[in-house]
Amino acid sequence: MKGLVFDIKRYSIHDGPGLRTTVFFKGCPLKCLWCHNPESQKSTKEIMYHAEECIFCLTCKSVCTKSAIGVEKDRIKIDLKTCDLCGECTTNCPTNALEMVGKFYEPEELKDEVLKDRDFFGNDGGITISGGEPLMQFDFLMKLLALLKEEQVNIALDTTGFTDTDKLLSTLPYVDIYLYDIKHMDSKIHKKYTGVENDKILSNLIELDRNGSRISIRFPLIPSINDDEENIKKTAEFVSKLNNIESVDILPYHSMMEDKYRKLEKPFLLKHIGKPTKKRIEYVKKQFEQFGLKVNIGG
Repeated sequence: MKGLVFDIKRYSIHDGPGLRTTVFFKGCPLKCLWCHNPESQKSTKEIMYHAEECIFCLTCKSVCTKSAIGVEKDRIKIDLKTCDLCGECTTNCPTNALEMVGKFYEPEELKDEVLKDRDFFGNDGGITISGGEPLMQFDFLMKLLALLKEEQVNIALDTTGFTDTDKLLSTLPYVDIYLYDIKHMDSKIHKKYTGVENDKILSNLIELDRNGSRISIRFPLIPSINDDEENIKKTAEFVSKLNNIESVDILPYHSMMEDKYRKLEKPFLLKHIGKPTKKRIEYVKKQFEQFGLKVNIGG
C-alpha cells in the first residue's frame, strides 16, 4: 500500500493548534477556481515546468524514451498524452527546471518521516493531514492515522468534507481536531466555483458535530464570490448552531499561486479578482463574532 503526497511542510503554525508538520495528499474531488495548491487536484503525479530556470540544453528531450518533449514558443512543451511520468526528464535536468510533483510513500515510511519533528510539537502541536482531499486515499489514510495514533501524537485532519459519511466517521478514533472547509452556503453557486454541490459537505459536518468532534471551520474569503452579506450571514448562522466549533478561520484570498498554474499549464480564471481589503476582512470577522463565534484571520 502506498500513498501519493505532493508536499510535507514543517514548522507550520496555520494548520491546526501549536507547531505542526503538515502532509499534503494529492487528489481532490473539488476543483475550486481559487485553489492555492493546483498541484493538489490531480490524483496522479504531474510535471511542473520552471521556465525561469531552463537553459534549453534539451537534456530532457534527449532522455525521453516516449518522444514526449519538444520546444514551443521558447518553452519546453510536454505532450501529456504521450508522457508516462517516468521522471527521467526531471532527474536529469541540470537546473531542476522540470520538477516531478508527487511522491509515493508506504505508511511506515511516511510516519517515520513526519515524526522526525516530534520534539518540536510541544503540548499543542502535532501532525496535520491535508490535501487535496486526504479521504480520496482512504485506505492509506486510515493506515497512516492508526500508526500515528500509536505514537500518541496529536492529529488534525484538514478536509473538504466531500466524501462518504461512513469514511469520514471512520476517522473519529484517530483524529483530535478537524479543519473543515465551508466555501459557500448556496449549493448552485458552490458547484459553479468548485465543481460539486455542498449538500454532502454540510450534512457531513453536522454528523461530525453530533459525534462530539473538535472542529475548526476554514472559510476562504473570496471577493465577489462568497463575501456578500447574505452568504456571510447564512454561514455564521449555520456554524453557530453546531455544538463543537472551536473557531472560524477566515482565509483571505490572494493570487500568489497564479505562477503555479502557469508552471502546470493550467488556466487561472480569477485574474480579475483582487485580495480583500483589511477593512472588509475585519467587517466579515465581526459578522461571525456577532453569532458568538471565535474568529481567527489567516490561519
